[in-house]
Amino acid sequence: MSDPELLAALLGAAYLGCAALALSQRRHWHALTGGTAPTPLQALLLRGLGSLGVALSLVLALVRDGPSFGAILWATALSAAAAAVAFTLTWRARQPVPRAEKGRR
Repeated sequence: MSDPELLAALLGAAYLGCAALALSQRRHWHALTGGTAPTPLQALLLRGLGSLGVALSLVLALVRDGPSFGAILWATALSAAAAAVAFTLTWRARQPVPRAEKGRR
């Protein structure tokens, strides 16, 4: 993979990892889905997927730039991804929650 592709994959993995970790929390789950809380199994799966996404972003950063600058790139990408997830959740919380039953009568 080329450097731009690795960077895009790194940022995507960091964003998805942070999003999964955020959705494992009751408050963010409720804001996005309208449900009360994720089940314990859902929360565990989301935490596992989030951890895998963050770990994958670290591996991609180390592959792209080596251990010296890769660690700095990973920390920066993780911070940017966490901020982007926070902005997304804030924006999404203001949107109405879609309901499957809305079209049924």
